[in-house]
Amino acid sequence: MSLARIAKEIGCSAPALYTHFASKNALLKAVHDAGFVMMLDQKLATAARHRSDPIARLWEGGLAYLQFAFENPNLYRLMFDPPKEAGLSGSPFESDVGARCLGVLVQAVRACQVAGYLPEAEAGKTAFLLWSTVHGAAMLTLLDRAPVLADEDSRDAAISAVDSLMRFLISTGPQTPPAANA
Repeated sequence: MSLARIAKEIGCSAPALYTHFASKNALLKAVHDAGFVMMLDQKLATAARHRSDPIARLWEGGLAYLQFAFENPNLYRLMFDPPKEAGLSGSPFESDVGARCLGVLVQAVRACQVAGYLPEAEAGKTAFLLWSTVHGAAMLTLLDRAPVLADEDSRDAAISAVDSLMRFLISTGPQTPPAANA
C-alpha cells in the first residue's frame, strides 16, 4: 500500500502525510512503535488494578493481551510479524518500550514468586514461557489456525488457554520459598 493510498484511507492528503513521514516504512515504524506504547499502557493499567493480587495481575494481563490482539489485529501483526520490506527487523524487545512491556510481565512473575508460586523458576524465563503461550494463542487465532472444534470459537479457545495456563500456575503454590526454610 502506498502513502497516497494510506492518506486517502485516513482522510488526509498525500502531501500532508508526506510532511510527517518521509516514506511508507517511516509511517509503519511510527505505527509499530505506537502499538508498543499502547500495549505498555495497557500492561501498566492492568498491573495497577491488581497490585495486591499477583495471580490476578498475571491472569488479567494475559486476557488483556488477547483483547489487545483481537481488537487491533493489523497493528498486532505489524508489531510481531512486520512485512520484511518495512525494515522492522530485530526483536521488538530491543526497544525501550518493548523491553518495558516484557519488564512488566517479569515483575508480575516475581510478585507471584514472592507470594509462593513458582519459587524455583527463573522469572525471566517464566515470563518468556507465559508470553510465548499467550502470544501463540493470539497469533494462531488471528491467523485462523487455532486447533479448535468445528463449532468452537477460536477466541474463546484462546481465552480458555490463558485460563488453563493460570490454573496450572496456581497449582504450583503458594509454597514457602526455599530461602524461608533455611
